[in-house]
Amino acid sequence: MELGSKVEESDGGVAQLYRRIFSFIYPYRFRFALGLATALLAGASTGTLYVALKTVTALVLRGTADFSLTVPVLGKLDLSQILGFQQWLALGENWQTTSKIAALCLIVPCFVLLRGILDFLTSYQLAWIEQRVTLDLRRKVFSRIMDRSLEFFNKRRASDLIQTVFGMTAACANASMTLAQDMVRRPAAVLAVVTVLFISDPVFMGFSFVVFPICMLPVIIFSRRVRKSGKNEQKFAGQIMGILQEALAGIRVVKSHARERFEMDRFTRSAQDVNKTALKLTILVEVVGPLVESTASLGIAGGLFYCWWRGVPFDEFMARCLALVAIYPDVKALSRTQMVMSRCRAASDGIFEMLNEPIEIQDAPGALVLTRVSGEIEFENVTFGYLPGAAPAVRGLNLKFAPGKFYALVGESGAGKSTTLSLLLRFYDPQDGRLLIDGHDLKQVAQTSLREQIGIVNQDLFLFHDTIENNIRYGRLNATHEEVREAAKIARADDFILKQPQGYATLVGDKGCNLSGGQLQRVTIARALLRDSPILLLDEATSNLDPETEQAFKDALRVLRQGRTVVAIAHRFSTILEADQIVVMDQGAVLDSGTHDELLGRCPVYERLFRLQFSSAA
Repeated sequence: MELGSKVEESDGGVAQLYRRIFSFIYPYRFRFALGLATALLAGASTGTLYVALKTVTALVLRGTADFSLTVPVLGKLDLSQILGFQQWLALGENWQTTSKIAALCLIVPCFVLLRGILDFLTSYQLAWIEQRVTLDLRRKVFSRIMDRSLEFFNKRRASDLIQTVFGMTAACANASMTLAQDMVRRPAAVLAVVTVLFISDPVFMGFSFVVFPICMLPVIIFSRRVRKSGKNEQKFAGQIMGILQEALAGIRVVKSHARERFEMDRFTRSAQDVNKTALKLTILVEVVGPLVESTASLGIAGGLFYCWWRGVPFDEFMARCLALVAIYPDVKALSRTQMVMSRCRAASDGIFEMLNEPIEIQDAPGALVLTRVSGEIEFENVTFGYLPGAAPAVRGLNLKFAPGKFYALVGESGAGKSTTLSLLLRFYDPQDGRLLIDGHDLKQVAQTSLREQIGIVNQDLFLFHDTIENNIRYGRLNATHEEVREAAKIARADDFILKQPQGYATLVGDKGCNLSGGQLQRVTIARALLRDSPILLLDEATSNLDPETEQAFKDALRVLRQGRTVVAIAHRFSTILEADQIVVMDQGAVLDSGTHDELLGRCPVYERLFRLQFSSAA
């Protein structure tokens, strides 16, 4: 299922979608209400501005004005009395002094300034909420992603997930706040001006707005196409991020194969797809404005003809036209509301699909929180496969690891060794059978507490773009500098770290690119040792170590394994000869188990693997 797929097409689905968006706005509801209130006032002030403009223009140019205004329910009002002009008008033409005319002229910019202040307050409040909603959405989506099992990550591109966390959340929050403002401020402005004009001259407004229903046709026609293009834009943006992420993550492979031009061509093609989609989306959105404007101008032309026919004074006609021009941006914004809603849905569909998907591996209700365990591990008839219908990676697996013992898993590639460790970490749940730790079924244990009992060195080494010290401390976040150094000493990493330009404060680079393979592995081992867990998993932990460092690590392991259950996967037999028990695996099942000497005499597979390695070394 694609991230941008539809949530629901029904009206109920749309309503549910916007309710979920509002659930992220709800914590900021008071500020949101304040923003909508200022938006409403800003819109209403447009109608007040028209009244002020009409009155001031008439007073300045003609010396008099019609202050009577008939308002439904309230009846006929005398604005001259309300505004305090009655005493001026009683003086006849003698009231038109320079100071009074100047004061009248300043009324208009004062109203404009007031509307500007209200617009600023609206924009600030909604922008503040937009940033908070974006942050909350990103945290929610990222948290959901972090809770997913490895099965989920095996099926998704990292770039698609990044695009959902950053691109879609920002687009959703932005469109939501734009809609909130447009659905309050814009209608208020249009309604205020239309009401005032309609009270002043209903026929003029009839000419101006008779074509309004026709203006909505372009909106209806183009809105569905905008939504489709919006989803394509998100999809292509994810693709280009994928190409960029893979090229940078695999830069050594790219350069070693001289594929810079190939990657550049891939990036260019994807960037062109993004540009084409963005341009198409822009055309669809922008073409609506001119179509609406052209249709609406027919109404203005009709109003102009009516004013000529009725002999409306020039200043009054100009005031009406300026009022219509003043609400033009509001009408234009309203004409795009459906387009903004379509873009909002295109982004939010992907977000809420991600949040709606069930998590593959979840803690059971009332899951047991483990304290420090003894380290007893048992596999009871465990069967697990990565893909439905494919051969299982492990089948009928029965193993028991006693506390404080050293176990080694050997076998050819694909025998199920790494899968066994993944099941123990509960990265996956078996299809059949169960796993126990100190007698507790892993499905009844809280995942976090389980993994806190385990330290691991993976065959795929990974360090964060941070200092050496912080990478080691990742094993136990509250560790002191002295504890970090002690773990590094045991892993034989302290000497080379001190020789770095900034010692433990040296940045390792992306994925540890500034360190050699052996140094990278020693830092990873130090991280696992710092965790001080009762169970230690070593997945090819010594594969990148030179013989001298490997021997030093084996010496350290003799001390570390005291009181710990150690399970190691190693193709180097030199690191497992001292294991209390060696488990030979083949095609996902246990073939045999015993000490090195026992297996060498009775297990042909183990003997073959042993002879092959040492004959190759010779």
